[in-house]
Amino acid sequence: MTTVTGTGPTEMKLLAAKLAGASAELKKNLRRQLRQEAAPVVREVKASILSVPSHHDGTLRRELARTVSARTSMRATGISLDVVAAGRRMPAGKQNLTGYTDQAKGWRHPVYGHWRSRVPPQILKPGWFEVPISSRALEFRAAAQRAIDETKRKLS
Repeated sequence: MTTVTGTGPTEMKLLAAKLAGASAELKKNLRRQLRQEAAPVVREVKASILSVPSHHDGTLRRELARTVSARTSMRATGISLDVVAAGRRMPAGKQNLTGYTDQAKGWRHPVYGHWRSRVPPQILKPGWFEVPISSRALEFRAAAQRAIDETKRKLS
């Protein structure tokens, strides 16, 4: 998991407290701005998995790309913006693959239902999710900060 931190928990708690009494429209606007600022990172993560060469038709890569999105939340403890690959969006039986495909050790599966005759690990592209996010961490943080600063200005 890759974490990009913002200006600090104290500032986020203060902003969350101010937003608690703010209009629903202002909260909605902040969420929209944060997701818009995360859009380039989400596109880059999707492009990262789609760029992996496929020995078949590329279905798994497209399924993984569809799971990537930006998620915002506002709580009393602060405001968060997460880029996630939600396994629940994968087809039945593939929900865990979002995590396995990003690991260097890959994953194993039965061959024709026989666990004894395992194939070597299936390795897709370690870091397909993490590397694009961490490589753009500074831009991502600055973009989110712009949205937060604009909201703080509107609250004042």
